[in-house]
Amino acid sequence: MKLAQLLMATLFFGPLCVKWTFAQSEADKWMRNWEARAELERIDDVYIPKDLTEAMSELDRLTDDSMAAVITLAPEDEIASKLHFSLGRWMQLHWGLEEGSRLAANLRTRGLSFPDDMMDLLIRCWHRHLNGKPTEEEVLITKYRELRRSEHLRRLQKTQSTVLPPADRR
Repeated sequence: MKLAQLLMATLFFGPLCVKWTFAQSEADKWMRNWEARAELERIDDVYIPKDLTEAMSELDRLTDDSMAAVITLAPEDEIASKLHFSLGRWMQLHWGLEEGSRLAANLRTRGLSFPDDMMDLLIRCWHRHLNGKPTEEEVLITKYRELRRSEHLRRLQKTQSTVLPPADRR
């Protein structure tokens, strides 16, 4: 009987252990790749800014003056929304905000971990830069961090209320 139980446990848990081991090595491989990309000045022949200041200069260089004028005239929230899936997506792909780059590493050290937050920060700061306003990136970064923290707490609270029975029914 014990041999049959051991055999069943091996057949059931064996593949899971292999899968967990494989998943860990894939995560390690992804992280090593991310860290290697964070050292590069160019990825796929695209210059990667090292920080927010260089990103503003690079966006200035890459953007036609007439397009910059249109962006300058629009309200910040509208521009951030409209450019999220165009310019923002371009930055995410070409500047490695998700797969790793020196710009993404810089923003991570400042407290941003989500590529969408990085894109929004870059677009808003560039809009302010074009309008000659202070970028106030620390205020924006604090806002993104608080947003992510409150989302995490909300998910955690929802999970706890779903998984744990009410205190009076225990």
